Amino acid sequence: MNRFAERLSADNLPLRRAEPEILQVNVGKRCDLTCVHCHVNAGPKRTEVMSRETIDKIVDWLEPTKISIVDITGGAPEIIPDFQYFIDRLRTIQPPIRIIDR
Repeated sequence: MNRFAERLSADNLPLRRAEPEILQVNVGKRCDLTCVHCHVNAGPKRTEVMSRETIDKIVDWLEPTKISIVDITGGAPEIIPDFQYFIDRLRTIQPPIRIIDR
């Protein structure tokens, strides 16, 4: 048994998993800034961006779940070529979900 599990057991604490509420999606590393503190090393010279095919797979996977919030991050998500397409696809999900663009 690992030390975390031992500690829970010693204090008679149950560990229960809740249903996920938020899906965070990193759509790439393209950004119009070059911040030294960026944890994904994004910048204007980066070319990695999420494809439309991947967007479709994410939305298709997400639709039947109970996840109610999609948090879109990246570099700068709004400058990827298919950003509006992603938002439009997310808006088709019922019941409506909350969309966050970081």
